[in-house]
Amino acid sequence: MKKLLLGLMAVSLVSGCSYVSNYGVHGKLLGAEQQIVQCEYEAALDTLQQFTVVGSNKEKSQAFKYMGVVYQEKMDLEAFNHTVDRFLFSEMGRGEIRAQIIEEWNEARRTIREKRLYELGRAECATNFATTS
Repeated sequence: MKKLLLGLMAVSLVSGCSYVSNYGVHGKLLGAEQQIVQCEYEAALDTLQQFTVVGSNKEKSQAFKYMGVVYQEKMDLEAFNHTVDRFLFSEMGRGEIRAQIIEEWNEARRTIREKRLYELGRAECATNFATTS
């Protein structure tokens, strides 16, 4: 009985910790999130592309989500839709509803923008739409 009680206490302690949601996620992938916050999109995309191929299922899901965030930030609708389709055809995305995935990714974008506002004092990255002819 004493061992059972200790086991339950240990499980409740571990499940209550804040780091559990990131447990098993490579630090480099967590660094890519910070690169997005810092508006370093191309560096983040390099890392995220790698994880969509070689990561665990949890890492792949997170990489796809952050790729979607980057493409939304860059206002690249074609790349965003392609990323959503890639996710839906992957092992992790099978059976998921497209609108629900997009809503989850939009929520991730809102979180990134809140972090950016806190860290950089602005929610948007500077963009240059000027074209050279």
